[in-house]
Amino acid sequence: MGYQEAFREVVLKPLREDTEINHEVNQYLAAYDQCRTEFSSFDHYVRMKVLGYARTLCETRALALLYSYTYMPMHMDGNKKVIEREFSTFFNPYIYQKPSNVMMIDVGCGPMTACVAIADFQQGLQPKKHLELDYMGCDLQSFMTDIARDFSSKKSTNDLFGDRFRGAYPNIKDPHWFEQMGSSVNDGGTLVFYFSYFWEQGGLTEEVGKWVDCIKSISLKARAQNTFMVYLNRDLGDSGSAYTEFKQRIQQRPGTLEVVCVEKTNQKYQSWTGLEEWITEGIYPQPRPKKKTDLHYEILRINWKHFEDAGS
Repeated sequence: MGYQEAFREVVLKPLREDTEINHEVNQYLAAYDQCRTEFSSFDHYVRMKVLGYARTLCETRALALLYSYTYMPMHMDGNKKVIEREFSTFFNPYIYQKPSNVMMIDVGCGPMTACVAIADFQQGLQPKKHLELDYMGCDLQSFMTDIARDFSSKKSTNDLFGDRFRGAYPNIKDPHWFEQMGSSVNDGGTLVFYFSYFWEQGGLTEEVGKWVDCIKSISLKARAQNTFMVYLNRDLGDSGSAYTEFKQRIQQRPGTLEVVCVEKTNQKYQSWTGLEEWITEGIYPQPRPKKKTDLHYEILRINWKHFEDAGS
């Protein structure tokens, strides 16, 4: 089973077939019926009014699934673009060539978009070359990590990940979440902090110090041979952005961060249309013509030894 089949089973089917979820979605549909002339479609209404352009907290499973339907396809395309462009320079030498010794910590993992993109990308590789990965998906919204678990379960996805994948989804509200999970990375391994679209979310300015401390403590505990940070977004933020402040706090000493690559590319991304028809008639949503948008990304190497006596 590939990504499209997994997406249908994990995201689309519950919106129509799960009684509780479908009841909530139909409430949104009833509200949309009262103002149809203001929106081009139910998809448009969900994006603007229900999800607030991704600013609404997904505090129910229905909202998390609507978010996944709306944003996962376009974020999938962004992540696959980065993987394809940087496969020979980063993903292959530092991740794929480190069997049994790679940990990816996906911060703000949402429905597991970044890791699903890796799994979908490697469908074009020979099975023996598929990644053996310890994956840790972190998100404050538990309904998102529930969906991530569904994507990573063999029951849902069969060969999307295969037997060489080990996923964990800790409660990061617990201050000792990483210590409880442990780390499989040893002195010869690779540790990757993955921030896919993370730092553009609202409210993160106040969270910068927490994540700096988290990066430092995990890096020191793991003591991997190679430690990296990957970030992609529509832009990399201005001088006052949360992401810029985050990097500045990490790099208190020269040489803590080394730029592996920083790129801007024009990315085509996919989205869907036909959510109303899927809910009411069971007609599968159709892909919209792909749109283009700017995608910025950078990959940084972290020298964790500089963290030994550095404060936050």
